[in-house]
This record gives sequence, C-alpha cells and structure tokens, in this order.
Amino acid sequence: MKVLHDWDRIYQYGSRAMRRGISLFIYGLTRKFSILNKIRPNQENTLKMEREKLVYMETLIKLDMIAGITSIFGIRDEVRERHQAEIDELEKKYSVDIRRHIHIGDNQDPDRKRVWDPPLENQTRSSWSFDWKYIQGERVELGPGELPVWHIDRPYLIGRYIDFIYEEFFEKKGEVGNS
Repeated sequence: MKVLHDWDRIYQYGSRAMRRGISLFIYGLTRKFSILNKIRPNQENTLKMEREKLVYMETLIKLDMIAGITSIFGIRDEVRERHQAEIDELEKKYSVDIRRHIHIGDNQDPDRKRVWDPPLENQTRSSWSFDWKYIQGERVELGPGELPVWHIDRPYLIGRYIDFIYEEFFEKKGEVGNS
C-alpha cells in the first residue's frame, strides 16, 4: 500500500485555532473553578476534552496492534467510573488487557506508590515516568520484565510514542533505511 500525505498550508486554520483555543481556555477555567461545570455548554466542552483521551486510547490500541505490541492499560477508578461503558467497549472490541491502577498516598507526593490490579511484576519507580524521561532525552534502562509506561492522559505525545516504537523496532536493530 502507498499513501500520499499532502501538506498544503504552513499555518493552522484560523477558525480551528480559535475554536480550539477557546475550548481549552474554558476547560482550564472549569478545572480551576468547578462551579462553571454546572453550565451545560461547559459540561459538553469538558466531555469533549475527556473523549479525546478515549479516542487516543483507541488509537494506541490500534497502533500497538499494527506494531505487534501487547497493550496493557492501567485505568484509575475515577476514570473508569466516568467512562465505564466506553472503556468496557474498547476492552471487549479489541480484547485488550485493562487493569485497575491505584495511586497510594498524597497527590502532591511524586513518590507515592503506584500499583496495578491484577499486579504487574517488576514495575519500579523509574518506569512510572518513562515517557517524560524519554521525551527529555533520558533513556531509562528497564529491568527484566519491566514495562515502559506511556500515559493515555497526554494525547499530544503521540508523535513521541511513535518515535519510541520506531527506535525500538528499527534503530536498535540497525534497519533504518533498509525497509
């Protein structure tokens, strides 16, 4: 299969940029002042922003399937409660491993404990921020059986996740330019 990727304009469409900016601004305000989320258009905007993460989750599932990666998703209780039906649908549709993810301790404590149910073996603290360290140029050496963690909450990092997959599958194997 061949695909033609067409790039017509150097700039972002102004109307899309304005709508996105306003949506993000309103979302930021409703996160800071939760009372604003009682207003219906703000509620709808919040749901739209949350659905982006569900779309991203499905994108990651499909991308991992294409690349032959076994996906395991850790979902916090508050996320599952809010989007139970959508998460269950993705789990069923793609037969993906979705586990309960729990943070133990104060939200402000970066060292609070993280666990998964059913448990994951060998997930050390260094894997918890694997994605951010990767983006900053730090290559974390994982232990045997330890999994790199990439967060669903950051859809804007899809390009960096693809960089990671590319590096793992092609650059480390010396296959760049040979495919």
